[in-house]
This record gives sequence, C-alpha cells and structure tokens, in this order.
Amino acid sequence: MFEKIIYFLYLNNLFKLCIYLLKVISIFNKRYHCRISFFNFFKKKRKKIKKNYLEIVYQPRIFILNFKNNRNNLIKKIYSYEYLNLKNKFSYHGHKNVYQSEHNLNKNIKFKKMSKKLEQIVNKNISKYLNFKKLSLVRMWFVITKKSGFIKKHSHLNSDFSAVYYLKVDKNKLSTNGIKIYNDYGKLKIYELNNKKNSFILRETKKKILLFKPKNNDLIIFNSYIEHSVNNYASKIANRISLPFDLSFD
Repeated sequence: MFEKIIYFLYLNNLFKLCIYLLKVISIFNKRYHCRISFFNFFKKKRKKIKKNYLEIVYQPRIFILNFKNNRNNLIKKIYSYEYLNLKNKFSYHGHKNVYQSEHNLNKNIKFKKMSKKLEQIVNKNISKYLNFKKLSLVRMWFVITKKSGFIKKHSHLNSDFSAVYYLKVDKNKLSTNGIKIYNDYGKLKIYELNNKKNSFILRETKKKILLFKPKNNDLIIFNSYIEHSVNNYASKIANRISLPFDLSFD
C-alpha cells in the first residue's frame, strides 16, 4: 500500500511529499532512507514533469553495448584539445587526479561528428525500451583519469539519461578499477547487448553496489539519477580515457 501511495504522489509531481513520507517511514525501516535521493533528483528540477515521462524513467535501467570505432583517431583529437590540462570549473568538483574537458564537445567541430554518431547509436538500440521516445545528446566531454585517480559519487541533474563511451581502459581483469553503480532502488534492470544475436540479454539485480569493468569501445547508458563513481587505483595504464555524455528527451 505504501509503495502505491508513493508512486501516485510521484506521478503527480509531489516529490517533496514523497521525501517527507520516506523520512518518516525510514525512522521505522531504514531501507527506505536510501530512496530519498531518487525523489530529490526530480524535486531539484523545479519544473512540472509530464506523467508519461515519469512512467518511463521510474524503473532504473542500465544498457551495455560495444561498438567498433576508430579509437586511436579520437584519442589523438583529445590529446590535441586546445585547453588540455588547463583548469576549468570542473577542476573543483572534488575528484582526484582527473582532468575533465569543458562539457560542450558536442559543439566542437572536432567532436561534432562523433557526438551525432553516439546519439544515433543510443536511439537505435534503446528507444524501444523508452516508448520510442527520442533522446538528444545535449552535453559531451572527455575525462582523463590518471593512476590512483578517482571520481567521487555523483549523479547528473540536468539530463534524463547519461552514458560513457570508453576509449582506453585497463585490461587487467583482476583489478577493482571501473565504474561503481549505487543501487538505491531495489530492482535494477541491466540490458547487455549480444552482438551475435543482435539483441539485449536482460538480467535483474538487487545488489546495492555494482562494479562494471568496461572494455575498450564499451558504451554504458543509464538513468541520470543513478549515482555512480569511478576509481583507477593500481592501474597498469597511465591515463584512462572516456567520453561521457548526457541525453535528454526531445
């Protein structure tokens, strides 16, 4: 009954009331406290959100696929980026041994073609799971994580889905390096593309923390409200390079 009440309030944009009720109920059952961040994500948007959109994004999902691309050419473009290693507003986000470019590479002539390609790949592969609603790539940037670097736990407020395309990662399967996903939602659906069958294989999990160890050319897509972090401890490569981007419904 409580879940149905919360869902009804959520669909009617009553996020503050959802948060209040969860704070009260978590006094008696702590497992509800972690769900507050989910409703807080929508409250911070400070705008009326359409019901059909809320229905689509209520179920947290992760999509994993791999596609071949000229990584080396893209890496060369990154290393020739005119502002490489210069401090910017993203240098003060509390991460360690990490460089982030400006978040406007999708408008940069060197990266514009790639941003369009990524947008097309995302829509081609996951739109049927989102009621065929189109996503537009609204921000893109590159991240260079050095040895012993980490990106602290965060989510992406100003988008609907977020993604990371991996250009250069550590191949050491025994390491604990990778992207950590924090599951505060109970059931999390993970869709992994089987290239031979050209279809996604679905698995569900209730694990609180998941560690994904991406390979080169992997693309991971997830709801923007899902909190995540990255570590690059004891890496065998000097620079871990990825291309994150944000997507929003048209």
